[in-house]
Amino acid sequence: MKGDVKDKLLHPIMGSNAFRMCCEAFVKSKAIAFLTIVYRDEDQKKALNDEYEIVRKKTDCSLSPIMTKGGEERKDSVLHGLQALPDACKFVQVHDCARPMIRPSTVSMITREVEAKGAVVACRPAQDTVRQIEATETDPNNPQSTKTLERHKLWLMETPQAARKDWLMQGFHEAAKQKISITDEIAALELISKKTAFLELGYPNPKITKMDDLDFIQYLLQK
Repeated sequence: MKGDVKDKLLHPIMGSNAFRMCCEAFVKSKAIAFLTIVYRDEDQKKALNDEYEIVRKKTDCSLSPIMTKGGEERKDSVLHGLQALPDACKFVQVHDCARPMIRPSTVSMITREVEAKGAVVACRPAQDTVRQIEATETDPNNPQSTKTLERHKLWLMETPQAARKDWLMQGFHEAAKQKISITDEIAALELISKKTAFLELGYPNPKITKMDDLDFIQYLLQK
């Protein structure tokens, strides 16, 4: 957010915030046995704990979260979260708390789907034409040679992204071994040749990356 807000996960959204909304979706689904919250630093840890207490009281939830410190990149934070889970946990949903529109029904559906299929991701098909610039390290304002990608094969990844925990652990360790920077869990599964089922949600699940996104989410909630 480039300093526009102190913490986009805790920035007010119609009397709530992105973190609180995400937690409510997961605990209300009644499908989650363990919940790991990955935090940035001690100040954020305290703030997230306070927010979770609000969720606990509002939903009458008895689920206590496992708090674990994140890493330098997303892949490091996810791996820390996976390592903090108990052995009894066999399947994992990884959710980016910058996507606060996720619904309890989706969490429950993904729980059923991942047990049957091994890996499933919330996503949506690309609707725009996507082109790839052939050259690298050039100014895109200059004329470019391009390649048009086949739109019917393109899907935009969202979260939750769910998979067997042992697959995720293996994938993230393989990424570390090859020194590959990955931006989501499906990329880790690709490294170990695991297939993923796609789940189109049928409702908006936008990610907060800039100030306009906060306005858009508020608009959706008001509707």
